Amino acid sequence: MSINIVIQASGLNVSANLKDEALTTILQLIQEKRDDSAPTIPVSTVQAPAGQIVGTDSLLPGNDGEEAIKAVLTERGGAELLNQLRWESFPEKILLLAAWHEARGGTTPWRSADMDDTFKLAKESPPSNFPRDIKNAIKSGWIHNETPRTYVVTRTGWNKIGQALRGSNV
Repeated sequence: MSINIVIQASGLNVSANLKDEALTTILQLIQEKRDDSAPTIPVSTVQAPAGQIVGTDSLLPGNDGEEAIKAVLTERGGAELLNQLRWESFPEKILLLAAWHEARGGTTPWRSADMDDTFKLAKESPPSNFPRDIKNAIKSGWIHNETPRTYVVTRTGWNKIGQALRGSNV
């Protein structure tokens, strides 16, 4: 699990990914410094700025961040996503197109042959050295081996895509 925190105040807008061990400190800070006199805004009524994906600002468990990202991915074509995010490395392209494949209901876990087909659908040349590139995506934590030859996108991978989509104002 990765904690995504967003802090908004007058003239301040900060977001960060925190390590799991920060949760205790965050909860302590909230309990000690809470201002109960200030009106609270229910999360479901917070409006995202124009062009931002609603539901991915907080990718905490239970907030359906992954489902919101999948919904955005299914609305777009693979080539469109690659053009919007402008990711150049093959491990990043594998991540994005694998997530696109999974979001559209493709087989999960998927195999390298599925990625060849997905790259073709996206009008993109597949990696010439898939074993090296998938190994780099796995090392980055974006992709996980289900079996020695099948893969799935990890939560870290979904978070990376969500952050990239927010940053590109999709």
